[in-house]
Amino acid sequence: MEITTEISKIRSLSQIISPANFKKIVRKGDCYSTFYKIKRYTKVTDSTTNLEVINFIYKSLLKNYKNEYVYKNILTNKLLLKKYSLRNTIALNEFNIGKSIADFVLLNGEARVYEIKTELDNLEKLDKQVLDYCKFADKVYIVTSSKHIKKLIELYGNSSIGIIELTSRNALKIVNEAENNLSTLNHEILFKTLRKQEYLELIKEHFKFIPEVSNTLIFRECLKLAKEIEISIFQKLVINKLKARNISNPKIIKEESIPESLKHICYTLDFTENEYEELNSFLNKNSKICISHI
Repeated sequence: MEITTEISKIRSLSQIISPANFKKIVRKGDCYSTFYKIKRYTKVTDSTTNLEVINFIYKSLLKNYKNEYVYKNILTNKLLLKKYSLRNTIALNEFNIGKSIADFVLLNGEARVYEIKTELDNLEKLDKQVLDYCKFADKVYIVTSSKHIKKLIELYGNSSIGIIELTSRNALKIVNEAENNLSTLNHEILFKTLRKQEYLELIKEHFKFIPEVSNTLIFRECLKLAKEIEISIFQKLVINKLKARNISNPKIIKEESIPESLKHICYTLDFTENEYEELNSFLNKNSKICISHI
């Protein structure tokens, strides 16, 4: 098959490989936008499958347009799925910490935040983001392209912040190793990452009771109790609660039948077994036949 080399058109094709689009494809059977873009910006042969189209687009992104999804997918493949066990490690995508949203968070024995700054991004909000993340995570890394490395070394080379370069060969190269942020952890920031049921369980397990107050006061009273717990212990309790948000089918996502290009999408959407069947059905269909029906 052939694919456009124009960046503006590759940018449009990149929208196909996203959690939002695959949510529509798998859960709603809505493929119109996908096939419209494929028809407009690629040329497929009579035997081309949707899987081959997806992989071809992804390879084009790796070479020509490393957007945020590419970074997240590489982190999912090379860190989460290859370096760690899904039995005791989870990843959180677009996770609220303070007033910032962390791109990629890994939780196991410790919490690590990976903030992505592609060559398409600027660094304007980075200081504020890093300050928030240091109140939650043991270690904070900035994952970036060669474009930003010099500036980031100037800004954070003598700090606790780690710097990782995504190289031209799509390897993750540690430029500056992250250090522990124990001194900057914050009870309130940590507490606010929990859902109501999670913080109620945490408080009951630690103190053996839940404050008997109205719903309008329960958050405040539980936070007050949380602040009585030593910060390093409290952070570990929070991490353990968050780790319970693990995906439903960790075995399936590691199977070879799930293409490497879609691992982050599958992890983020946490597909059921039936949804994985829908995904495989879509990927195995003939792309040219699908296009002819739009």
